[in-house]
Formats: sequence, structure tokens, C-alpha cells
Amino acid sequence: MNFEKMYSTIDTHVAGEAFRIVVQSPIRLHGEDVQANHDELKNNFTNEKSLLLNEPRGHRGMHGCVVAPSQTADFSLLFFNHVDVSNFKYEGLLATVTALIETGNLNKSTDGFYKVETVNGIYSVKARGENQEVTSVSIESEACSEINTNSEFVSISVDNARNYLLYTLPDSIPGIELEHLAKLNRWGLEQTTKLNGDNIDYAGVIVIESVPSTPDKIRSVTFEKDGYILRSPGIDSTFAILTSLANKEDDRSKIENESIFGSSLTAKKLSEDALRFSVEIEAFVTGAHEFIFDQDDPLKDGFLLV
Repeated sequence: MNFEKMYSTIDTHVAGEAFRIVVQSPIRLHGEDVQANHDELKNNFTNEKSLLLNEPRGHRGMHGCVVAPSQTADFSLLFFNHVDVSNFKYEGLLATVTALIETGNLNKSTDGFYKVETVNGIYSVKARGENQEVTSVSIESEACSEINTNSEFVSISVDNARNYLLYTLPDSIPGIELEHLAKLNRWGLEQTTKLNGDNIDYAGVIVIESVPSTPDKIRSVTFEKDGYILRSPGIDSTFAILTSLANKEDDRSKIENESIFGSSLTAKKLSEDALRFSVEIEAFVTGAHEFIFDQDDPLKDGFLLV
């Protein structure tokens, strides 16, 4: 066994969505050129990425992040994910800033703001807390817009980069509750299979249910392109929902989005004319791990249980 191929990671979650942050590894990237590093990570290290995403065994919900140096920000962040999963997650930025501060890998700034460079641009994350504990992190979106409406769904572009398809909860499903999870699963798999077959461009399918007793609250489920249910309400999903409401001349300036698992996110509309939003939430560090990639292991990629 070659112990030089050891990966040190910090595990976190944001509203139930899990991120494995690689802080030390034998992955060799191209210095501080974020685009070159993105391309290198995307096109190589297939076995290593599979190991990190699949261990502990059967973890389809895990997302991967690699921390790298940056010339223009506090650090750069590269994403790697399972097939058909968006290669950018706002949650990953919030989780990583939290983890690096709380583990002493990121010096505290005087104003609480941290710049993170990604292949999509540089984002500013605000962290609040005392001593070395981060009690909340917040971020603002880029411009969002409605790009298409038809009899089935509304298509929303988040950051003019990732398209989400919004559906109203069908009559065949009584509600977005755990007791109806099987019906929701079947519906989501049917929709994603159809959309993939029609070559529709989308990052996720969102099914929405209003909460009549609480006007500023909705429930939703987001399905990724392989039909997998997102573990959290989703920051992108919440921004997409608020964009749709704004385009209906809805006067709500914020929305609480609750997942089927009980976690929630609240997004607020910024005061500017463009459809831009902010979200503030707490991220949690759940563990630190060291993984060893052994080329001779017949199950070196790990495996998923289905």
C-alpha cells in the first residue's frame, strides 16, 4: 500500500446537504490558475474522485470540494461530483469557509468577509461568529431570471448559468411529506427520465407546494438529473422559487423553503432592481477523515448501494 496517496478531508453539511472538503492530497494542480485547475480535476483523477465521493460506502449524497491557492481571493474552490450533478454549489462555498475557519486553516478577516475564487467567478462569503466558532454564513446570488413558461413547468435561470424547472405539486400526490416519499420518488424519476430523453437543458427539477397558513413559506423537493432527491431545500432551488414569485408580481421579499426532511432555507430579495437574492444559514463540521487510495484494491473506487 502506498501511503503517499493519502487524502485529508473535512466533512460538513448545510441544511442536510453533505460536502467533503479536500484540504490535503497528492492531487497535483496547475498552481493558481483556477480554470486550468478546474479542467485538470474534471478530466483526470477519476478513481480518486470516486473513492472520495463513495466512501463511506453508498454515499450518493456526498459532494466534493478541493481547496487550492488563489492570486485574487482568500482561496479557490474546485468542485467534483457524481454524474449528472451540478458542478457548482453555493452550499459548498458556505461549508468550506465555515470548515476552514473552525479548523484554523483560514485566518479570520477583520470585516468577516472572505473571497472564494471558482471557475464561475469570485464570490464573497460573510461569516459571523465568536472566537473560532462560525454561527452563520451568508452569500448573495448573481442575477436570476425566468426564461420559459409552458403548461408543465416554469424554467428559471439562476446566475444566468443553471436552469431549474419548477412544477406545481400534482394532484396525484397529497403533499410534500415523508409519508408520500415513494410517490414523490416515482414522479421525480418519471420527469427526469422524460426530460433527459428530450435533451432538455436543466440542473434540477423542483416540485412546489404552498403553505396556506404561512404565506412566506413553501415546501419543495428538488430532483437532480439522475432522479436523486436533494437532501436540503437547495440554495439554487430557493433562489429559483423566489424568482418565479417575483415574476408573478408577488410582493414577497423573502421566502422560507422547507424540504421534505424538515430542513429549511430562507432567501431574501436584495433591494436592487435586478433579481438577486441572499441567504444566511449555519454550516456544520461533522468530521475529519483520511482516505488512502490503493491501486491494488479491487474496490478502490468504493461503491454505491442502491
